[in-house]
Amino acid sequence: MYQLNSFAKINLGLEITGKRADGYHTLKTLFQTIGLHDTIQIEENETGTIRLFGDNPEVAWDQSNTISKAARALYENFPLSRGFDIRVSKKIPAGSGLGGGSSNAATVLMFLINYFGLNIPEAELIQIAAHIGADVPFFLIGGTTAAEGIGEIMTPLNDLFSPRATVHLVIPPQHVSTKIIFSHFKALSNLTTEQRKSKIEAFTASGDLNKLENHLEAVTVTLFPQVGVIKETMQSAGYELVMMSGSGSAVFGLNPGPKAVGSSRELSRQFPGTRTVVTHTVGRNEYVNRIGASPSGKAPVFGAGTRRFESSRPSIIKIKP
Repeated sequence: MYQLNSFAKINLGLEITGKRADGYHTLKTLFQTIGLHDTIQIEENETGTIRLFGDNPEVAWDQSNTISKAARALYENFPLSRGFDIRVSKKIPAGSGLGGGSSNAATVLMFLINYFGLNIPEAELIQIAAHIGADVPFFLIGGTTAAEGIGEIMTPLNDLFSPRATVHLVIPPQHVSTKIIFSHFKALSNLTTEQRKSKIEAFTASGDLNKLENHLEAVTVTLFPQVGVIKETMQSAGYELVMMSGSGSAVFGLNPGPKAVGSSRELSRQFPGTRTVVTHTVGRNEYVNRIGASPSGKAPVFGAGTRRFESSRPSIIKIKP
């Protein structure tokens, strides 16, 4: 039996930079892993197949699940015969912008690569991950990472928070579809590349967290006004930074002031079903060490040095729907 931790992420900044011919939006974002995590238990079986189980009935535990896609990416392209039962205990809510499904996929992908001793070049592995989902490549690296394109062009950065920063999450019960948010982006947002210079670049030059923004917030708040109320309430409570993560619905506050804990509790009372979580940022070394055990005792992630990772050629990997 192997037990793995599958960590969540927040987006410290997110900017939409354009739209590709295939309809996907390009972006610039600043990812950060946090301590909230799902638990994945993996046990060998004799069937030669992957059997997937989970405790959250809102998540599809079938071939459409990102874990199933990650397994197919390897089993259909490499001569693998061993089967596994995979059981997921969910703590990261679906549709919250915290990357739970992508994290699950990357965690299982790394486990299988390490278990079978597959020698896959970094560029190839990133391309495999990008085929599974836009945020999956980031979860191969963790820590503080800048990403561009559709998430497949990554620059691992030195840990932004040392020591770790406290993170308060306020997560409404609404399941926010990333696809719906992006489909409304052009209609509901007046943001264009020409109108606004990159706040992420301004932040990296100054270190001022207040320069960061999330271009998707305006769209999500229009469709889900509760998210806007939560953000405004948290801002008045005093945090170093308050922002919606990804396309929502979760709102996070970094390094809370004295009134912050009471504020988050009040939000839970004000909006029934809203969940509050107190956690912390997870740096790259901690991410590597805590992501879980594997047969070699190591997680097959990239080195911690700052360098740019991207695929330089089309992947040979084909993933069936």
